[in-house]
Amino acid sequence: MNKFYNNFLKANSLLEGRVSIYLDFLRGLAAILVLMEHLGSRLFLGYGYLQNPTAIIKLLYLLNLLGGPSVIVFFVLSGLFISRSVLKSIMDNKWSWKTYLVNRLSRLYVVLIPALCLTVIADKLASHFFDYNRYIDNYSNIKEFVGNLFYLQNIYVGSYGSNGPLWSLSYEFWYYMLFPAIILLLRNQKKILKVVYLFIALAIILLIGQRMSYYFLIWLVGMLVLLLPATSRVKNKFTMTASLLLVCLAMFMRPLVNNGRLFVDHDTNNLFIVDLFIGLSLGLLIYIFMQGTAKETKPESKNKWFEKTSKLIASFSFSLYLIHYPIINVVYYWAAKNGFKGLQPNLLSVLIEILLVAFMCTIAFMFSRITEVRTNVVRAGIMNILEKLSYNDQKAKVTKMENNLFK
Repeated sequence: MNKFYNNFLKANSLLEGRVSIYLDFLRGLAAILVLMEHLGSRLFLGYGYLQNPTAIIKLLYLLNLLGGPSVIVFFVLSGLFISRSVLKSIMDNKWSWKTYLVNRLSRLYVVLIPALCLTVIADKLASHFFDYNRYIDNYSNIKEFVGNLFYLQNIYVGSYGSNGPLWSLSYEFWYYMLFPAIILLLRNQKKILKVVYLFIALAIILLIGQRMSYYFLIWLVGMLVLLLPATSRVKNKFTMTASLLLVCLAMFMRPLVNNGRLFVDHDTNNLFIVDLFIGLSLGLLIYIFMQGTAKETKPESKNKWFEKTSKLIASFSFSLYLIHYPIINVVYYWAAKNGFKGLQPNLLSVLIEILLVAFMCTIAFMFSRITEVRTNVVRAGIMNILEKLSYNDQKAKVTKMENNLFK
């Protein structure tokens, strides 16, 4: 255990260095790739409608199918940062469910609630004016909204309205709950607490089902990176480049498997294997970059533009992920009602896609200024309210004891 503890301390310190810039860039890029896949599916003609597509057009279609692999990137990064937070607080004897839940829920809800409201507005516009019909009745609408609010999509309800990307939030949320329960179960403590945490962990696993439980293994790859020993053997450009190419290979494999082009039998087990390959290769890349940038610090960074760009796109990545599809959906149905059937892939249409991606990023940036960047303010406000309630509760108990004493 001491060995893992020392490995964790080293990894924790490395994450404060220059590698955090690369991870910010990776997070922002993953959100943009998800946007590109969903935008490309509405903007361009389907692959089957093209005649004699060139190698460049095939590559373009492949680039617009990297949204799925990018969600796996989010899982690994989430596992890295959330497990880091949990392990650090437990090792420092500062673990608190109250603090943890406030941190996690404020991070999610400060963007999720406005995003759900935006989805309602966008879907209503598309339904009333542009022939979009997502719901069977109002009951289904309300049921999905509430279910997504409590992260029950993929379990009891579907993703709310047109906002398909919400599916991954239920994965994330239940992993947030499952991981600390497992870690606390393994810690030395009273048997009754072990039983409680065992019950919680099993209840969550039964709730989320087999598929979501499998993908928890990919999420745990992020934690694995924190426990690996430090090494100096990977501090060279060749190793970094090779690991980056491995991640790219894994990500390009996924759409080929998903479309049945890489394997004859289209099986979801094949897809999970590829997703696990993406997760493991990304974990390796993060580990190598952590070790390779061990002596680099952010203040000495020469590429200030890269650091600023990474921080910028990371700052609105969550907002971009949650709001892009309802906007794309309503615009698509408006365009379709006015005769739009899709663009042929060429230089002009690619430029149009780039401009639309930039426009969507601008919208997400503005949205994030009133949501995502306010997370710490909301978090501090909630903690302040809880502390006041706790203080008033303790004060009331003391007053009651004093009254009973002097009766």
